[in-house]
Amino acid sequence: MSGFLESMLDSVSGPENKGKRIALIFVAVVGGLATLLVGASVFPTASNQGYYPEQPIPFSHKLHAGTLKIDCRYCHVNTERSPNASIPALNVCMNCHTTVRTESKWIQQIKDHYDKGKPIEWVRIHELPDFVRFDHRPHVKAGLQCETCHGDIKTMDRVHQDKDLTMGWCINCHRGNTTPKDILKKFHPEAADPTGMQVAPQNCTTCHY
Repeated sequence: MSGFLESMLDSVSGPENKGKRIALIFVAVVGGLATLLVGASVFPTASNQGYYPEQPIPFSHKLHAGTLKIDCRYCHVNTERSPNASIPALNVCMNCHTTVRTESKWIQQIKDHYDKGKPIEWVRIHELPDFVRFDHRPHVKAGLQCETCHGDIKTMDRVHQDKDLTMGWCINCHRGNTTPKDILKKFHPEAADPTGMQVAPQNCTTCHY
């Protein structure tokens, strides 16, 4: 592109063509910005950090995970045995809400969906590109807390994406640069300061199809 622009500018060299050269540079700059804008819309950023959608039924993690101290794995049952954490089935909600706060209009909506066998269409928040393979199992097995990747969920009334979840963010943890200190110590108990010592694979096929 730069070679093409240079050849065009050469073709209008000379003081008599100064206006044409300025016009060409202007067109090139505007064209470049337009290309960036179109590219950004077609190929959006890999990070949804800060994504804060409303859900069809409000669910407070601050109440359930924070105040009531319900373990994440009670609702997200597959974190230890499946690549995906899974969205809680309605029967998990009804384990409590057949008797708890049954007068709430939101609980009544959940019960109505449950009775009709109709799933609630929750809005997904944490979503990686299709070419990325993330498996919860080895991370949970290694001792990582949910908050490491999802932020302080127990303080969130409405969940948002707290971390950027980009490749660099993941790799920095695998390399031991941003890994929680308890995990670093678990993998390198002999080191006085294990910061920067690898704790997980970094080869491409670990995370990419």
